[in-house]
Amino acid sequence: MPEAEEREHIRQTVATIREICGAPPLGWYTGRYSDNTRRLVMEETETLYDSDAYNDDLPYWERVAGKPRLIVPYALDTNDFKFALTPGWMSGEDFFTYLRAAFDQLYREGEDEPKMMSIGLHGRLVGRPGRADALARFMDHVQGHDKAWICRRVEIARHWMARHPFKAA
Repeated sequence: MPEAEEREHIRQTVATIREICGAPPLGWYTGRYSDNTRRLVMEETETLYDSDAYNDDLPYWERVAGKPRLIVPYALDTNDFKFALTPGWMSGEDFFTYLRAAFDQLYREGEDEPKMMSIGLHGRLVGRPGRADALARFMDHVQGHDKAWICRRVEIARHWMARHPFKAA
C-alpha cells in the first residue's frame, strides 16, 4: 500500500475507534504492515505502543525515526485464531491444554525474571459455545496463582515503561 494511502487508513481507523469508544486507541496492532507502518502509527496516533511483532516474549524498545517506541509483542501460538486453521485447535480442550501448559511453564520461569503470556482472543472464535468453557477454565487456573497478573496490553505497556524505561544507547 502506498504511504499516503496507509497514512489515511490509519487516520480513518483512529477516527472510527474514537467515535465508537469515545477515546483514541492507546495501542496498535495492524497484523499486516509495511516498512512504514510503525513510523506512520507513531506520527498519526497517540498510542503508547504497538504489537506488530512476533519476535519476542517480552516488551522491548526500538528506535523509530529517531524516537523510542515500545513494542509489546503478539503471540500466534496462544491465539484462538487456530480454531479457524487446519490443522488447528480441534476442540476447546486442545486450546485449554495448550494455554495451561504455556502458562505453567512461564510461571515457573517467572520466579527468576519477568514473563509475559499474550493470548489472542476473538469473540467469534473462542466465544462459541463449545469453546467458551475452555477459556473460563483457563482463567480459573491462572487466578489460582497468586503472582499472576491478568491485564490488558496497555497495562503491560505502562508497567514496562515505568520499570524498564527507554535507555539511549
